[in-house]
Amino acid sequence: MTSHSSFPLADSGRSRRRLLLIQAAAEAEEERTRKLARAAQRAADNEREEQAIEDLAGFQNEEAVGRAVPELIGGEPSPEVDPDGSANDTIDGDSNTPLLRAFDPGDDEPDEKDVLETIGELISGPRPATWVFCGDGPVETTFPDRFAAELRTTYRRPLDVVVNTLVPGSPIKMVLEHLEWQLGRFHPDVVNLIIGSTTASTGPGFAATLTTLVDRLQELGAAVVLHAPDPDGSDELQVQVDEIRELAGGRAIPLVDHAGADGDQERVDRLCKALKLQRPGS
Repeated sequence: MTSHSSFPLADSGRSRRRLLLIQAAAEAEEERTRKLARAAQRAADNEREEQAIEDLAGFQNEEAVGRAVPELIGGEPSPEVDPDGSANDTIDGDSNTPLLRAFDPGDDEPDEKDVLETIGELISGPRPATWVFCGDGPVETTFPDRFAAELRTTYRRPLDVVVNTLVPGSPIKMVLEHLEWQLGRFHPDVVNLIIGSTTASTGPGFAATLTTLVDRLQELGAAVVLHAPDPDGSDELQVQVDEIRELAGGRAIPLVDHAGADGDQERVDRLCKALKLQRPGS
């Protein structure tokens, strides 16, 4: 009877181990390939997303790119004064290199500058703006949404943000009490303060409350726009509408009169007219 040697068994064990090692190496290589593929896909997705954002920003900027250059250099160069008292408009004596100033959107506070001019620069400039609607508005109103659509389409501002914090039936005192939550956290460029018929319930302190609220809004660095309600035959509300008009006139604040407005689109048209918004290319 032929005896069996232990060597073939040993060879067989080594073969199995070798096979397992090969399989493990193949699986590791396959996993590495999958990781590389996923990384490449993420990079491609990020590149496409960045390109989309760049294209969108370019779309908004295309009408204003010529006007953006003076803003970026801060308008006319500020001359430097040499020790001998002479003005120097150049850098390091280079007559061909103008002195540039950094552009800061917050250089001019709205109360130190005409509000319409401030808003006009926002509309014509490349920087996206934040518009906040606050105060009293009808339950079913689409006023802020329609204005946002107007910004995107008519004025080619797809990156502007419109925030609607209108609370139907709320007096302006509520806005003043919750200013940070309703407005401050959004860092608004423009605040549309909608004053509705609910103001009639605030009593004789309305004018003082409105003045305080406007002061606080301007302290936020926002351009303020007032919206007066339709008195609709109410003597008390008519008194408050007159107070709104007086404050707007005395502080050079744009006023949108909603008396007799027929729907939200007409309110949007009145707002654009009050702000003297210019269509691109006009």
